Amino acid sequence: MDIHEREQAVDPSEDLIPKNELTPQDKEDIYIRASRRAGITLGLYIHTTVFVCVILLLVVVNLLTTPGYLWVLWPFFGWGLGLFLHWFSCAKLARAYESIRTEEIARHLERRKK
Repeated sequence: MDIHEREQAVDPSEDLIPKNELTPQDKEDIYIRASRRAGITLGLYIHTTVFVCVILLLVVVNLLTTPGYLWVLWPFFGWGLGLFLHWFSCAKLARAYESIRTEEIARHLERRKK
């Protein structure tokens, strides 16, 4: 049986699994994705916490050493931009990637059924 025949062959176990129940593989995939997203979110929380702590420390150092010049604004805006990009990649790009990935998988599965 060549590769094209295998792609067109129907899996007999498909009829045995009701469409509304999740298979163990589906549950594992959901768990892996949720775990990955939780890790990404935790990384953002850690980044934000370190940002706030370091900027507060820099504000104190700035006000004690050179209160006439607020140099602390430079690291605040520079690192703040990095933190914003981190948030954007977690919140927006990850969801867009998941959406595109899901659509591509659905298209691929639809082509295999034909």
